[in-house]
Amino acid sequence: MYQQKYDVIVAGGGTAGIAAALSSSRAKAKVLLIEKNSYVGGTAASGLPFIDFFNRDGRQIVAGIAEELMKQLFREKAALKHIRTSGGHLNSVTMIDPEWLKIIAEEMLLESGCDILYHSFVCGAKVENDTLSSITVANKNGLTKFQADCFIDTTGDGDLAKFSGARYHQGRERDGLCQAMSLLFKLGDVDVERTTALFSENPVVACPVGGDHEYNLHISGKLSKWNDIVKKDEIFPHPDHNIWAGTMRQNELTYVNTVRVSEKNGADAYELSEAEIEGRAQLKKVIYFLNKYVPGLEKAHITSIPNGIGVRETRRIDGEYVLTGKDVIEGRKFEDRIARNGYCIDIHDPKGQGWGISRIQSQDQSYDIPYRCIVPVRIDNLLVAGRCISTTSEALASTRIMPSCMALGQAAGIAAALSANKKIAPRKLNVEEIQNILKKSGALI
Repeated sequence: MYQQKYDVIVAGGGTAGIAAALSSSRAKAKVLLIEKNSYVGGTAASGLPFIDFFNRDGRQIVAGIAEELMKQLFREKAALKHIRTSGGHLNSVTMIDPEWLKIIAEEMLLESGCDILYHSFVCGAKVENDTLSSITVANKNGLTKFQADCFIDTTGDGDLAKFSGARYHQGRERDGLCQAMSLLFKLGDVDVERTTALFSENPVVACPVGGDHEYNLHISGKLSKWNDIVKKDEIFPHPDHNIWAGTMRQNELTYVNTVRVSEKNGADAYELSEAEIEGRAQLKKVIYFLNKYVPGLEKAHITSIPNGIGVRETRRIDGEYVLTGKDVIEGRKFEDRIARNGYCIDIHDPKGQGWGISRIQSQDQSYDIPYRCIVPVRIDNLLVAGRCISTTSEALASTRIMPSCMALGQAAGIAAALSANKKIAPRKLNVEEIQNILKKSGALI
């Protein structure tokens, strides 16, 4: 089944990797997708909802493969409809069943003809004359070399790009610290209506799968009313701690986002291990607190924890263009655009002291992401997609959401297939040709 040489190899099977592998395979490239876990999905497999397919005016900003995946989940009753929101920092929420997403995304990839190699990760790269020619993959078989005409780094952390010698930056510019991490978890035996009624900062109302009426499906708020308890029990180091959660089925919170681990480097194996340990220790305290003090969660228990803490920021590859916070806020448009985004700048303080947002100020409340952001300087036969693209730390706080990552992955997959077919470096491609294919594929650019 597996070959040693492919047209395109995609490293990382998260949301960006799924879209990259699908679009490249559909463009008639022979594709290998390499994933460290036993499933595809990445952050989406944690239960985190897809946010901001739409801008604040209700206009859809992202479609293409991301929307195709949602529609398949809708058909199989594995996701709720897109739900417009108001009053908070989100423009829309799309609740998903993470286990079904793993299944559906895998089916789509296999139907396209893509090969998938699980339990494997890139650990080395061969670069000659600034051109990436092969990678080394580690798994139970040992070390294996794979060749390709073009590679796509969708590892999130820019691992392949780093091994290839690509230049990169990490964390915020003044001190290198990255945004805080979050360990998500799912809870069962939840009285969802009682719990969600306590938090109304950003109400999301719909009927869950299997439900018989609509009610508030989302928690977006603070634990301020329990500040004394949080301080006494040393659950969190700061008052007014945030909590986000949501459900798509009765009697469960499909995801809860409140555990926060700060001042750790998610691209360092040692610090990442420390973050995982700290996150679970914090989680234990959180569960005891929720059971004892939060109405509707008295009987709640953990039904799953994702395979890895959620990392918001690590390496950002130096590309031919660096997207800035100013570009995001001003809603800048680019001739070589390959994706759009309408999400705010959402920064989780690297020292764990809360979070803050900055909204897009342009009339259409969206901005373009140019092709140059996914093309590393100097290294050829390599593209990047997802949260490791070329941005400032501030801009990353907007581009890192899953619909945006999928839009970038779809564009990278098309570009990689063209590069492999034409036998030219990705940086030399005609961007207009990529844009035309994206439009025909249902992408919104």
